Amino acid sequence: MSKDEIRKDKEKDASNDRERLFDSSKNTDKENVNKNDEKKNINEIDEEKINDEELSENDESDSSEKVEEEIKEEKLENQNKQNDDLNGSTIEIVQPINLKSKNLGFTRTLLLAMFAAMIGTGAQFGYALGVMNAPSELIKNYINEVSVKRYNSTISAYNQDILYATAISVVALGGVLGGLVALPLSDRFGRKTGLLLNNIPAIIGSVLMVISKYIASFEAFIVGRILIGFSAGFGTTVGPIYINEIAPLRVRGSFGACFQLFVAFAVLLAQVLGLDIILGRPHLWNYLFAVPIIFSILQCTLLIFTHETPKFLLKKKRRGAAARALKWFRREKNLDDVQAEIHEMEADFHNIETNSIKISIRDLWSKPLLRKCLLILAMTHVAQHFTGSFVIFFFGDIILSRAQLKMEYASYAMLSCGITYVAVAISLVFILDKVGRRSLYLYGLIGMAGASCVIGITILKSRDIPLYHMIFLEIFAMMTHVSFCAMGPVAIPWMLSAEMFFQSERAYASAIAIIVNWLSMFCIIMTFVPLFHAVGAFLFLVYGIMSCAFWLLAFISVPETRRKTPERVQLLVAKGTVYKAKHQK
Repeated sequence: MSKDEIRKDKEKDASNDRERLFDSSKNTDKENVNKNDEKKNINEIDEEKINDEELSENDESDSSEKVEEEIKEEKLENQNKQNDDLNGSTIEIVQPINLKSKNLGFTRTLLLAMFAAMIGTGAQFGYALGVMNAPSELIKNYINEVSVKRYNSTISAYNQDILYATAISVVALGGVLGGLVALPLSDRFGRKTGLLLNNIPAIIGSVLMVISKYIASFEAFIVGRILIGFSAGFGTTVGPIYINEIAPLRVRGSFGACFQLFVAFAVLLAQVLGLDIILGRPHLWNYLFAVPIIFSILQCTLLIFTHETPKFLLKKKRRGAAARALKWFRREKNLDDVQAEIHEMEADFHNIETNSIKISIRDLWSKPLLRKCLLILAMTHVAQHFTGSFVIFFFGDIILSRAQLKMEYASYAMLSCGITYVAVAISLVFILDKVGRRSLYLYGLIGMAGASCVIGITILKSRDIPLYHMIFLEIFAMMTHVSFCAMGPVAIPWMLSAEMFFQSERAYASAIAIIVNWLSMFCIIMTFVPLFHAVGAFLFLVYGIMSCAFWLLAFISVPETRRKTPERVQLLVAKGTVYKAKHQK
């Protein structure tokens, strides 16, 4: 058949469908009506297929995934046909990328870019978490020395603990500010440029903390911690975005888990360097806070040899630069080898621009379904800290001292927790895409509940039972707590914002999640010392009860998001049946 005959047949079919579906009156511009009706008909067919798939109660396994792929391919084909009709020209249909290509996995350039991004984001964040515990007694002595020099009076042990907790917690305040400005700045200047600029507050903050000892200024130390927190908040937002936009789909989950791996390694590094045989000495402890400068220099040096993300360059209409960047990341020999992936990125951008609806923060709360998803996301971030996830890394020495362990041995005991964190983070890289997010999250919470109760009991019984029996049991309970914490409650909440919300909703949802997470951390850190002095070991029993409460909330509300589109996830949330076994596949 000729092209004219095909076009006539298509116009005739579209006209019949228009009369059947809409029963509309005549229009003077017949050609435009046909095209509009054809678009509506295509969208209705797509929606019917999606609804049929989502509402099917009996088949959500492999067959549902195949249907999703067919729908996506049909949408892309229909979009190209519409463009053909509107523009009067033939547009090549973009075929799906061949994921079996040798260059769509790990390449040396991709690994270099990933390392460059993570060393200044995940590593900075992890080091900020772990660096304060080992030199805790030295920092408290420094606070007392500053008070003696200024006011010729000492500070009580309790007030030293409060000021020490303040120095830890202000990182969270900086993290809130950094997380809020990260998205707009990275959208304007680029992911790579944002990462480079983020090293400025990190370096300034590190310098202030190092020199604070020599100028006898605890205020300089506090300001330095705030700047480090700002850098951590900015980096934990932009770093994962950079990795997500350069990694092929096949290895994206593993690359995402690498962020937690860098956090874990940095925590362990801080614990090792803080030992009294290395930098944990009265005349060297302040140099512990110079390590972030090394991270920053290393990141800036490596980023010089990397490229901006192709998706950001396409967003800025720089197609040639995007193709060259993608060629470098995939280690292809010429630009033609990456054209298929470039076409697919362009198709994604076109679909987002034509189909997305602008969403405001008010819409996230005013629309019942979005409000429910937002509350679920916020709940997981609150649970991350109100179950005591990070108090072991921040106050491990204080906790172990209550079990009658001498402070000089506490740093060595905490190494076991750091090693456990690294081991679980490594395993998470390999199992994250194979095991459901919901399962990992629920197992993590219930494991933390049991471990918290054991920690509390060992502290209570440490004065009645021989010392080393309780010490070993408490250290084992702390290791167990850290392992279950790293398994799900720490990692999973950061993934939910991308997997529960559409592109138009994601930015505001992520911003709210960042604020909730850092403020929750601030509240827990600031309240731990007074509560632990007031109720002692019973505080960990409270953490155990809260872990059980959050487990119950998560069981009835947190959906399984693995291998599901935001459409499917939001539909499960709307139906309120996320806890049913058939929805966990």
